[in-house]
Amino acid sequence: MNSTIRKSDTVLDKIGLAIVGGRYLPGDRLPTEDELARKLRVSRPSLREGLKALARKGLVESRTRRGTIALGRDHWDVLDRDVLRWTAQAPPDHEFLIGLIEARSIFEPAAAKLAAHRATPAQIVRIEEAFRGMAEALPDLEGYNRHDLQFHEGIIAASGNVMLMRLAITIRTALIAQFRVSASARESAERSLEEHGAVAVAIRRHQPEEAEESMRRLLRGTVRDLEPAFSPQRSSNRRRAS
Repeated sequence: MNSTIRKSDTVLDKIGLAIVGGRYLPGDRLPTEDELARKLRVSRPSLREGLKALARKGLVESRTRRGTIALGRDHWDVLDRDVLRWTAQAPPDHEFLIGLIEARSIFEPAAAKLAAHRATPAQIVRIEEAFRGMAEALPDLEGYNRHDLQFHEGIIAASGNVMLMRLAITIRTALIAQFRVSASARESAERSLEEHGAVAVAIRRHQPEEAEESMRRLLRGTVRDLEPAFSPQRSSNRRRAS
């Protein structure tokens, strides 16, 4: 049983990433079950379990006489942990990244405001430790990014709102995707450090409105840092390189 589950997870991961990454476009028919089972080196039962899981996440559907069809993003469970993980691993998608930032712009300022109201001394210490970790990590961007994740997740935890805590995985995916596409990662990190610091100070001082506005400024900076990665010139360079 465990072996079957593990193999079905392999199916889930490989086909899920292929769909989210654009290898299969909406309406494309996947290979037959025999072909997929042979290619993925899994049994038919394991393959079917994986395909069923993908269908529950909205990535595929089975159609009579057409086989298994890939579905578009409007069908996906975009907050599903696997779908978010595949999105972070897939080639950058401008529209989806902007959508994530728009979602963050709705609930992260609210989380910062709540954190300024509710954060315990221990939670404030964790947020400030994450911020100091960001500052001390530079120029090590991997270390900086790791502390950046801890900073945002710490604020969500300090909000004390269970529903917002459930959205923490979305924050993680958005940040990981942002790190991957930043055109000038070190410059982006140095610019955003001051913006992160303003949020931390407002939470420590229990200034809800200032914490909320500081988070809005931080997220506007995120959009600023992403824009070069999707500029027409950069896209043109990518096409020429390929």
